[in-house]
Amino acid sequence: MGRHRTNRNQEVEIRAERGAGPPRTLESGRSAGMAPLYVVTLFLYLVLPTMAASYQERLILSMEAGRCSLRVEADDRSRTLRLRAHPEGPSCAVAKEVMLQTLAAAFAKTDPPKLEGPYSSLFIGRLIDFPWLSQYLAAAAYRDRGWNRAKGKPAGVGVNRYVAAILARREVTALIEETFGDSGYRIVGVTVEKVLVGGLGDVPLYEGEMRSGKVPFDAMVWFRLDKS
Repeated sequence: MGRHRTNRNQEVEIRAERGAGPPRTLESGRSAGMAPLYVVTLFLYLVLPTMAASYQERLILSMEAGRCSLRVEADDRSRTLRLRAHPEGPSCAVAKEVMLQTLAAAFAKTDPPKLEGPYSSLFIGRLIDFPWLSQYLAAAAYRDRGWNRAKGKPAGVGVNRYVAAILARREVTALIEETFGDSGYRIVGVTVEKVLVGGLGDVPLYEGEMRSGKVPFDAMVWFRLDKS
């Protein structure tokens, strides 16, 4: 018995027995070698479309937001809603009124495509796409004694947890919950990742006094939902 290594991840055993039959020709060897490739190709052909479909988000609504558009998308498999500024980046600068109107229109839709839920979170992407939220976060941290402006970090708690606590205040969540209408949804928490810290000049559309110190101004944000 011989063992032939084709690559690091795959081993193929080749058995050789005398009198087991006619010798294999070059063509027969090629045909045998093509069989596993055919099986793999067939597998990918059948499985990949299913995998892609499982991550596909449905477009529920799209509204103009200045030079950009604001989209509400639903991933029914992961039970996640996505509020997406397109194209993404600070150049869109979605106003508070546009954000709230778009969410309200999506939750009020009764014709397809519509929200089918229940959904467990609303992901808004980067905070800098929504300057009013970025400004709220930066101003709240700057005034807070629990935030060290010189070091650019909170005292006694992780920065993700700190930012999540600020964005979970009723001043923010009550405004967003109003857009849910009679859907029965409410915000039960906030999760954030990848917090960015910088000067007040890094805060989108900031027009206040340029004071010294560092503040949080951007993060990836999820509002966790519950439906009664």
